Amino acid sequence: MYAFAKKKKKKKKKPKPEVEEDPGPRLTPEDAEAKRQAIRNSVSAARDSGNWIAVAEGLEKNAPLLGDPVTMLEAGEARIEAAAKGRSVDQANLAIADTRTALDILHFYDAVASGQAVSDWLVIAPGDAASLIERGDAQIERAEGLIEEIEAEKVAAAAAKGDDDDDDKKKKKKRKKKPRDGKAKPGTGMIAAGSVFTVAGVAGLSMIIAGTVRSNAAQKQVEKLDEGDPDIETYDKIGKQSNNIAYIGVGVAVAGFAVGLPLVISGAKRRKAAGEGSQSASVQRRQAFGVSPMLGATQGLMIRGRF
Repeated sequence: MYAFAKKKKKKKKKPKPEVEEDPGPRLTPEDAEAKRQAIRNSVSAARDSGNWIAVAEGLEKNAPLLGDPVTMLEAGEARIEAAAKGRSVDQANLAIADTRTALDILHFYDAVASGQAVSDWLVIAPGDAASLIERGDAQIERAEGLIEEIEAEKVAAAAAKGDDDDDDKKKKKKRKKKPRDGKAKPGTGMIAAGSVFTVAGVAGLSMIIAGTVRSNAAQKQVEKLDEGDPDIETYDKIGKQSNNIAYIGVGVAVAGFAVGLPLVISGAKRRKAAGEGSQSASVQRRQAFGVSPMLGATQGLMIRGRF
């Protein structure tokens, strides 16, 4: 008979306590700087040739992929350079739109720096947000100042052109002993030109309204969707495009009314001073002033939302 040895019971291993390891941020400021430099390099040729619009478009295209406020600030700077070079109000308004997008992101990182928010996507060091916000605010002031300069130049140029036209008409009048029927009256050219600019201002208002309505509609659709829904990106694009239309409309409206109304008023005054006031001039002047409250209603227009 053989004695069978008792099998030893295996001791159960105690489960190791689960320790959540902090994986760290998904993006660090150092990694982001390398990606940011690659974006800068992609537009270096356009920058060297002075094609500031192409520089801005390249930066605007890539900045959202990184969620980078610094690249958006640089896109705004490029738009300002384009505006200064081409004396373009539209480009200055696009610069403001880019800079405001950057400021939205920067204020979030400023909240991260103060402990009010948390993010594992650190495209910048949160502590740098405050100084970058100051840079953005200054950039918007520069763009707004540039818009005022360009509009003043346009008004002066239009007024000078109107004066030249009026002087030519006076010379022709002296050479003719008897005025012919249908001869242009003093100020007619300025009133006509002013009317054209005023119509452009009304068109700008239409752009503002259309862009704002479309953007709000896209915003409402986004709010109805669950987070992560692929349709959100589509509505984001629609919202951004609509906001750009509205911002451009602001520039067109302001420029149109800023140039058109002074021309209509100056033309009417010249006609009145010449003793040739007419009902048509009075009607045109009332129509011009009738549009002015519409401009006032749009000043201070704020486009809000995720875009």
